[in-house]
Amino acid sequence: MASSRTLIAIACVAIVAIAGASVIVLGGDGDNDEVETRTVTITDSLGKNVDVQAPVMKICTVNTNAAEFFKILGVEDRVVSADSVTISSLDNIYGDVLDIGDYKSPSGEKIVQSGAKIVISQSSSRSLSEETEQALKDNYGITVLRLDCYGETMQQDVKQLLKILVSDSADKQYEGYSKTYNDVRDAVLNKAKDFPGDPSFLMLFTSMSSKQGTYYNENSQLGKIVESIHGHPALTDMGVSPGSGVTSKPAAEAVYDYDQKGSLGYVFIRGVSGNSASTDYETWVKTLSSFSIGDFNVVKNGNVYVIETDVLSGPRDYVGYVCIAEAFGIDTGLDYVSLVEDFNSKYGFDVKYGYIMTQFPTA
Repeated sequence: MASSRTLIAIACVAIVAIAGASVIVLGGDGDNDEVETRTVTITDSLGKNVDVQAPVMKICTVNTNAAEFFKILGVEDRVVSADSVTISSLDNIYGDVLDIGDYKSPSGEKIVQSGAKIVISQSSSRSLSEETEQALKDNYGITVLRLDCYGETMQQDVKQLLKILVSDSADKQYEGYSKTYNDVRDAVLNKAKDFPGDPSFLMLFTSMSSKQGTYYNENSQLGKIVESIHGHPALTDMGVSPGSGVTSKPAAEAVYDYDQKGSLGYVFIRGVSGNSASTDYETWVKTLSSFSIGDFNVVKNGNVYVIETDVLSGPRDYVGYVCIAEAFGIDTGLDYVSLVEDFNSKYGFDVKYGYIMTQFPTA
C-alpha cells in the first residue's frame, strides 16, 4: 500500500513539473485560477508590435504612470523592481521593491536579480534609449515595452498592460476606472462644445523654463487636450513653428508684444511636483523678467492658472479637463478637488496636494 502511495505521489510531482512549464497559478491579485501561458502581441505607444509570454508575474517599471496604473488595477504586487524616481514618488506602495537606478540607464543585473524579464518604459520623453533597450535584450534577455500610459494613447496602453497581466480582477478594476474617466471627460467636452469665444492660450512647461519660457505647442498631448476643450494655441497666432518637437521657446519680447495687442487670453502653468503654486508662477514671471509682469493684460485680467502636474498627465488627467474648463469659465457641474480625493481614496494613494489649481494674481 505504501509503495502504491509513493508511486501516486511521484506521478503527481511529475504532472506538476510538466504543467509548470505551461500553467501559472494566479494568486496575489485576487485571481486563483490556473492560467495557461500564451503568446500575446502588444502594440506599444509607437505602433510597434512586440510578442510577450503572458501572464507576466514579475515586472520592472521605469514609468511612474504605469506604476500608478498597476496600483489602480490591483496588481502592484507584481512590480518587483523600479527606477529610483518611481520608488521615491510612490514609496508607500513601492518602497520595498528593488531600486534599479536611473530610468535612462537602469542596471540590467538588478533587473534580472529582481526576477523581471519585462520592463515598462515610456516611448519618447523620460524613456530608455534604443541603445539601452538593445543592450538589455542582448545581454540579459529583457524585453522593453514602450507604453506611455498618458495622453492620447493612455487607455489603449493600459489595455496592453491588461493583456500581459491576464487577470479578471484587473480587468474589472479597469472597467470601473475607464467609466469614471470617460464620464468626466465627456461631461466636460459636452459642456464646452457650445461655449462662446475662441481665446488663445499658452501652456508653460515649467520644469524646462528655468531660463527661457518653454511652452507646449500644438504637437503636444497637453496642447491637444486644452484645445479639445476650448480656445486655440497662442503660439500658432504668433507664427511660432512647432517643428517636430512638442515644445517651443518664443522670445519674451514676442510673448509681451502678443499680450499687448490684447491677443493673449490665458496662461496655464504646469506645476512641478513638490513646488507651491506661487513658486511655479514665479518661474513664469522670471522668463519675462525684462518686462514688468504687472503690465501684462493676461495678468491684469486674472487669467493665469497654475495646475498641479498630477492632474495634467497620467491616470488623473480627466481631473485636468475639469480644471481647464473651469479656468475658461465653463461651468462643468463637477468639483475637481472632490474628484482627486475620490480617486486617491478609491485606489489607495496616500497623496496630499497643497493645491490643485490656483489663479494668479491671487486676491
